Amino acid sequence: MMKRSLLALALCVTSVHVAAAEYEVDFGYDSKYISEGRDNLDKGGIYWASGAAGFENGITLSAAYGYAADSDVDYDELNLGIEYGFEVGDFSFYGGYTRLEFFKDDESDNEISAGVAYGGLSWFEPFIDYVYSTEAEGSFVEIGIQREFALNERLVLTPYVIAGLDYGYANPDHDGQNHLAVGATLGYQLTDQLGLTLIAEHTEADRQMARDEGIETDQTWAGVHLTMAF
Repeated sequence: MMKRSLLALALCVTSVHVAAAEYEVDFGYDSKYISEGRDNLDKGGIYWASGAAGFENGITLSAAYGYAADSDVDYDELNLGIEYGFEVGDFSFYGGYTRLEFFKDDESDNEISAGVAYGGLSWFEPFIDYVYSTEAEGSFVEIGIQREFALNERLVLTPYVIAGLDYGYANPDHDGQNHLAVGATLGYQLTDQLGLTLIAEHTEADRQMARDEGIETDQTWAGVHLTMAF
């Protein structure tokens, strides 16, 4: 399951350098578990406990554990990832690998990802993310734009629009347009090392895909995350 925003949206406080690394820990709740335009849980939301360590050589190590908030839903997962990022002019590139473990389902997956963002425009930042799943033997692409608005020294609003394209990743029988997501994050710096992030997103799945799979076309969810940097 592709979760581009899991750390990128939640871990948005300013980190400090410790032993040539930046460390962040995040605890959060999302009212729904939406990815690829689909709700991954039968009902209820999901709790997340995440962490990341970013090193000066461009390598980031990350871990995220999620479990269903509703006691009637038997679901959890663990993501362990390594990513390498670098910049060339106004372009930012990354490549990464994630191991996914679904303990209660006794399943696992491997994902190889890559992406690029362009920061040379003053009014928005376009980006492209790609992921390939070895279990599904398919790929998923997200193309989007986002922009940060510093409302004051502690408050930052980041609206975004993302279009998702599926190539055998979420549905082996449906290639092409998958969903469109419109959302925003609002980050508030409580202290130099502690930040609060609110997330709101509305996703509209491709209508033909939704009819084929019998899922809801429109999904709206919100999240709240508390992040520490040290």
